[in-house]
Amino acid sequence: MGLEKQAIPFYSDHFVIIKLSWGSVSAKRIQEILMKVLFILGLMVWSSVALAFQIDSTYKAKPSPKFVKYLDLSVEGGPMLGNGTDFGEQLRNSSSYLGVDARLGFRRGAESLYSRVYRYPTFGVGFYASTFHNADVGEPNAIYFFLHIPFAYSPQSRVKFSYFASYGLSYNFNPFDPEDNPLNLFIGSYRNVYAHLGFRAAYTISPKTAITSTFGFKHFSNGASSLPNSGINLFPLSIGVTTMLNDHDKDFSDRSIPKHTRRDVLHIHVAPGVKEYFVGDVKHFKLGSGIHYLREFSYKHRAGLGLEHFYSANASERADDPSQSDFLRYNSFAVFGSWEWLLTENLYAPMGVGAYLHRNDFNGEWNWFYQRVGLRYRFANNIFAGLSIKAHKGRADFFEWTLGYSIFQKGQR
Repeated sequence: MGLEKQAIPFYSDHFVIIKLSWGSVSAKRIQEILMKVLFILGLMVWSSVALAFQIDSTYKAKPSPKFVKYLDLSVEGGPMLGNGTDFGEQLRNSSSYLGVDARLGFRRGAESLYSRVYRYPTFGVGFYASTFHNADVGEPNAIYFFLHIPFAYSPQSRVKFSYFASYGLSYNFNPFDPEDNPLNLFIGSYRNVYAHLGFRAAYTISPKTAITSTFGFKHFSNGASSLPNSGINLFPLSIGVTTMLNDHDKDFSDRSIPKHTRRDVLHIHVAPGVKEYFVGDVKHFKLGSGIHYLREFSYKHRAGLGLEHFYSANASERADDPSQSDFLRYNSFAVFGSWEWLLTENLYAPMGVGAYLHRNDFNGEWNWFYQRVGLRYRFANNIFAGLSIKAHKGRADFFEWTLGYSIFQKGQR
């Protein structure tokens, strides 16, 4: 069932869910989509099996592989959130959703401190393919990083529960265009950030194989780098299978964790990005910078305070106070309360809340406080890089492509 083109109001900052219309897609098109997905998954399976055989062929010459490797394949579908408008409900009532995931996971044994801390989690990379059965939205794919963290250490149990997070970049959307695609008021860019959070259950059917199921929240957004950016949000339920790709002699029974030694760290960072202020606007340069002092009070957590600065290009074009100096138009300042969730020695998720000391509404800083969440990786030389999103009351301000340096307390790293 097609949708008539009509003038639709723009809701730039609310979560919008689009359901998919099977009826609007021919059987031939559905077959083409499924064949493409199966072809990609087939390549990944073939590559993973080839890698497993290669590992097995040299296993006798090596004491143990560094990682236990897993291949996880799943298919998902589920409901989407409406936006409370007639247009959103029309899409919701005439649509459905289908997605497929392929993930390659890596698991360390007791030789890794952080594996023991998190009850032997699985980290890895994944590929996602989907269809909304709606040409106005597109058929998005994604490449992402993921982790599964068990709720409990239960090696003898057939049923295991964990929570998971996936974070990456998606592409192949059909973005809004006032002439060629005026109905897509949800996503204004071909590429977007991909995020998926939820819970996972696994039922063991053999020493190397388990049936899996997940339920959670999935979100696509470009962080207001291109408007419109209502975002696409789903609550998918998946079913799949996971299999171990290599033999190993890893020890998963050691639960000993040495006492943590408190340490302090100073982070210095810069974070460029871009932002559109209204539909049809050009992209304007944004730059954030900051210095933060944090105390690491456990293997999992750091917390502290910092000072931050934000620069917004072309501010004079948007300024509504002619008496304000150019310096204050272009620059904003804030105090930020930081919390970091340490996933490994080098991988961590920064988050927190900041309060402006000076802000400008016309630069998108319409609220007195803001939030941040993201993912960062610290390299051996203490340089770190990552991607985070700055938002006001959940409404995206801009994506921060972060680069920085960490200085640890003397004698510690």
